[in-house]
Amino acid sequence: MEPLGPDGDFGISGLGMRIAGMHGPTNRTETLEFVTRHLNQRSPWAAAALNSDIRRLAASPLSDADLETLWLSTTSRRFDPENYSGGIRGFLAEITDISSRFLRPGDVPAFERQTSQFDPEGIRQRILEEISSIREPLLARCDPLARDAIIPLLQRAVNELGSDLGMRLFLRALKTSFARMGLARLARFEMLGEQLGYSDLVVADGTLNTFLGPND
Repeated sequence: MEPLGPDGDFGISGLGMRIAGMHGPTNRTETLEFVTRHLNQRSPWAAAALNSDIRRLAASPLSDADLETLWLSTTSRRFDPENYSGGIRGFLAEITDISSRFLRPGDVPAFERQTSQFDPEGIRQRILEEISSIREPLLARCDPLARDAIIPLLQRAVNELGSDLGMRLFLRALKTSFARMGLARLARFEMLGEQLGYSDLVVADGTLNTFLGPND
């Protein structure tokens, strides 16, 4: 079976990586146009991953404020609901609608079957342990608007959305905040990624802030 994300990060976290770039979109209209262009250049599998992630987030018990914080930590962009009555869930529904145009029958169930087979309780627990142990470096560098909520939110994402989506949201939070970590932690992340069925590029894409130093 081909690894998840053969070209790098995927789903909402992969979209977040691209939105966060220097020339990424800065408002709702630009973002929706960006999503359309992005999916037009990708495979139907990419649309299935994004569609699945977005639907699960929107259907989750997370509050609108929680989803806005996760959007910020994933994309480095603050969701601005001004002049938009639909709120963050309405915005996510628009992304779902766009991704649906690029799907083939059976794409989303196939993606979800592949990711669900890598979700034993043991992996969830190890991800939760990593979130707890990197708390201080993450909080030291994350956006101030996310600081009070991001750790419990990432823990809830793992518990309520599963190992795959939870891990990818965790990695994005580390990458957007440029939280410092040692090479021992990176090695653990790479092992978790392998056990989650990821390609090497999903975890170690060159944007984690690693340093040579004592093991952590």
